[in-house]
Amino acid sequence: MPAGPPLSALPERPDSLARQVHEILSEMLLSGQLRPADRMSMRDLADQLGVSVMPVRDAVSRLVAAGALESRPNRAVAVPLMTRAGFRDLTEIRIHNEMLAVRLATLRMSVPQLDQLRQLEIAFCMSLEGPDSRDAVRANKTLHFHIYESAGSPVLRDVIAGMWLKAGPVITLDLGEASRRSRNAASVSNHADLVRAIVAREPDAAAHALEADIRSAAEFILSRDVLRD
Repeated sequence: MPAGPPLSALPERPDSLARQVHEILSEMLLSGQLRPADRMSMRDLADQLGVSVMPVRDAVSRLVAAGALESRPNRAVAVPLMTRAGFRDLTEIRIHNEMLAVRLATLRMSVPQLDQLRQLEIAFCMSLEGPDSRDAVRANKTLHFHIYESAGSPVLRDVIAGMWLKAGPVITLDLGEASRRSRNAASVSNHADLVRAIVAREPDAAAHALEADIRSAAEFILSRDVLRD
């Protein structure tokens, strides 16, 4: 498991530490640093973060309740391997909510936010050329959440983030490897259409580009037969 940032400098308040651990683990799930079936012990995780087991246990309990992690024997936790039916269901709900966020963002993005969006698209394309597929997953997440945060709806953003806690690890099965160049090309094309429509203030076109991006990724993942029946 990739090491998270140390928390030894944080105030020794259990609720504060648990919140920080939750944020770190959430980001690792959202950005694909944790992959389906990854397993970790709470003790090892506490040691990596420089905290006691108690805030780790509290943070993990919240993520288990959200379905983003699952408990294993001997105080271990793992990233669930999603079923095909569950993944299809999650994909449809993601599309519904994320299309709404994209429509709102298309109408509400400021000029500086649009400039940043263009830069994030460039960063995503560059990440696909690197050796580590996790870089592409992180860049993809950063681009998408820049859009969702620009929608101006904290409630909608939190709903989407909750779904990405489950989707993030699965997305690692889609992006980044050289053998997936045709799939990466489709992702680059869909992102280009998405950014172009947002910049042109065309909410319907932007929403449809977003839908195409999510559906093409989902179809690719399902075609690889890596999920449980």
